[in-house]
Parts: sequence; C-alpha cells; structure tokens
Amino acid sequence: MELRLTAIVLRKREIGETDRLYTFYTREMGKVQAKAIGVRKSQAKLASALETLMLSDVTIVRGRGTGRVAGAVAEEYFSGIRSDFATLSIALGTVAEFDSIVGLEQPDPALFSLLFEYLSLLNHIAGDEPGAAILTEAFFVKLLDILGYRIEADVCAVSGSALGKGGRCFFSPAAGGIVVEEYAGQGAVAIGENAVKLVRLFLGNRLGSILKLRVGAADVAEVGRIRKLFLRYILGR
Repeated sequence: MELRLTAIVLRKREIGETDRLYTFYTREMGKVQAKAIGVRKSQAKLASALETLMLSDVTIVRGRGTGRVAGAVAEEYFSGIRSDFATLSIALGTVAEFDSIVGLEQPDPALFSLLFEYLSLLNHIAGDEPGAAILTEAFFVKLLDILGYRIEADVCAVSGSALGKGGRCFFSPAAGGIVVEEYAGQGAVAIGENAVKLVRLFLGNRLGSILKLRVGAADVAEVGRIRKLFLRYILGR
C-alpha cells in the first residue's frame, strides 16, 4: 500500500549502518513512523527533504511492519528558524515535547494546522526570544485544548463560581483548571491574575493574533509553569 502524506518531520533516529527511522506528523494520518533505507549514504537523495522541522510531501510504502519512505519532496524548510540558534532550540524542544504527547496514527487536521501555524510564525519572528516564548506557551495551551484537556480559566473549575477580582487563585491539575482558594487541594499551585487572563487570551485567539500582545515575561513563565505541571499530571510522569 502506498501512502502520500503531507508531513512535518518531528524526529529522526539512526538505525543500522545506513538507515534512519523517521517520525512524522501528517495531515492525513496523524503521527506515523517509517524507515528510510540507505538514506545516510553519501549519494542518497532523500535526506535533504527529511530534515527535522521540515514540511515535506512524503510517500510511504507499507506492507508488514514499519513502512518505508519511498520518496519525499521538500515544501518548507523554515530557514528563519534554522538561522537563529535560540529559535532553533525552542522549535526542537517544542516538537520533541509534541512528539511525546501525541499518540501514533490518530489523525487530527486541527492539530496539524496548529503545529504548522506555530512553525510558520516562529520562522517569521526568528531571533525574537520574548515573542517565541509567548508563541510557544500559547501553542501548548491550544494543543491541550485540542487534545481534550482545556484549561478552565473562566470560572472555578470545581464550583463553577466566578473567579473574584483580587482574590487568590490556584491552578489544580486534578480539577483541570483555575480554582478559588477554598478548593485548592493537594497539588494546586498559586497563580497570578495576569497569568489567568493570559490563559484566556491564548484560548480565545489565533496564534497570529497572540503575537500582537504585550505581555510581561514573568506572566508567560507562570503560564509555562502550570502548563508543564498539567502535562506531568496528564501523562503520569
């Protein structure tokens, strides 16, 4: 069976003497893996279209076991990301975490679009580390939402009551969102009012619009802290 897929290269791993195992996130099938035979030979033509973070049209042939990459045509290299070391490090870290969260062969066009939009925007703002930080946290908040783990930030995630202005708020991984102090049980951490507002903005706006925000670095870092806490809870790490 031959599959033609629009794919973002998430990861590559060397196997044997001349082969590689690639992990792709595709528009049509979600995350898939396939071997590229002989791709590490000096005369191999496939390798240039299969760099990590690249968007390519990939042909995979499947029989039994892991599929084989039969062809690849590069569509987007994201050269801006590759031109700045800090931006490249952020992008590689993001796709590695994305890879660890998303299961194999669970197609989701919305997830593909989100990942592609993230990389495209990051490519455009390469070298802007504060912008990259905001964009990355927004990406993960939206990713959790698509996967069914929307962070409740409009009302108390336990009682449904309004989050009072000026009152202390906490993030509870078990409750899946922001809670008032009365319901801050084990594992809950305090969160500032500005960080709560930022989560709401991330959920309510497209990634491109989020780049227009002027946000304090401390608030972005706080959203990152609760996002990582939530992911650890979800994944049981």
